[in-house]
Amino acid sequence: MNPFKRRTGVLPSYFTGRENELKELKRIFDSTKEGDSGHIVVYGPKGIGKTCLLLKFQEELRNTKEVYAIRIPLVEGTFNDIYSLIVDKCADSLEIKVSSFWESIKGMGVNIPFIGGFTVSKEIPPTSPSVAIEKILKAIYEKLGGKDPVLILLFDDLQRILANEDTQRVLSILQNALVELNLQGMKIMFVATGSFDIFSKIQEYTDSAVRIFDPYELRPLSLNEVREAITIPSRNEGISFTEDVIKRIYAVSEGNPYYLQVVAHNCFEEAVNSKVSMAEFEKAFPTALSFLAQREFRGMYETAANEEKKILAIIAENNSDVLAYKEIKENKNIKSEPSKVLKNMIEKNLILKEARGRYKLRDEMFREYLRTLKPYKENGTLNSLNSI
Repeated sequence: MNPFKRRTGVLPSYFTGRENELKELKRIFDSTKEGDSGHIVVYGPKGIGKTCLLLKFQEELRNTKEVYAIRIPLVEGTFNDIYSLIVDKCADSLEIKVSSFWESIKGMGVNIPFIGGFTVSKEIPPTSPSVAIEKILKAIYEKLGGKDPVLILLFDDLQRILANEDTQRVLSILQNALVELNLQGMKIMFVATGSFDIFSKIQEYTDSAVRIFDPYELRPLSLNEVREAITIPSRNEGISFTEDVIKRIYAVSEGNPYYLQVVAHNCFEEAVNSKVSMAEFEKAFPTALSFLAQREFRGMYETAANEEKKILAIIAENNSDVLAYKEIKENKNIKSEPSKVLKNMIEKNLILKEARGRYKLRDEMFREYLRTLKPYKENGTLNSLNSI
């Protein structure tokens, strides 16, 4: 049975690394349990393992007495959608009827029209998001079992709700609600995951919210962690990976757990005589790259503007991984000042600013996709890049 997963957001068959991250989450949990609640936002690029970290943390707390860790995968929508999502997920986790929560919330004088299947008196004015979230969290906390419970809310994909104009203030509102509830003695810990640029987005909408939410960047796995993540689960299935294959997977994935799982999955399928050597890697890698292209890279490339595609081709086809601004600007195919285009590409996570005036593609796997499949050849972009 292939032990490697080709989907994001699921625990791998063998969880490795993240000792420091789990230790930090545990530290904040211990502080919350003692009455000094903490809140954290874990951020990083797609596939780096943010959701897996939440799932692992939730799993480790599963049998801890009077502790309730509830994961809430966020979706785009209005405040009413967020209210419903929080209540529904908490009701499922606590095995309490959804209607029971809404009755409790209604009893607090909260008027959220058309939510939860109940109506309230017209005499109650519509409730502001700030009050509504506070009352909803209070109603949830009061239904927890035990004398001194701890509620841990695990909000996954925070950037989804920042995309909506209506909900861009949600962190500021959450900040006020959490501070107030913590002052009332309710032990509530908030953990969220977000994209690599989540903190710059937070600061765009509300500077003050950054003060309560500690930032924690999730870094790639080390070579030793990658080796462990590949060797142990594959050995359990009677398959071995040679050291040069493990190092090659580390090089192309750059320690990104999702890329690692996809490439290892395809290598495992190609194993010969219970072994994966470089010959099997060479057979498997194009299939893995094609899979990632369909899942992510092709869509990223196709939605890029024409000037952005030219710059992607210039960087991808260059011998150096990092390209200076001057080299991009002086390329014959770049007809106008590229500063604004480069800034847009950084915001879209197509490229990274390595240092002042120096740019590189977002990751090695994206570079492999561009150089191997050459999507710019189809529309003639590559043919026009005479100065590469």
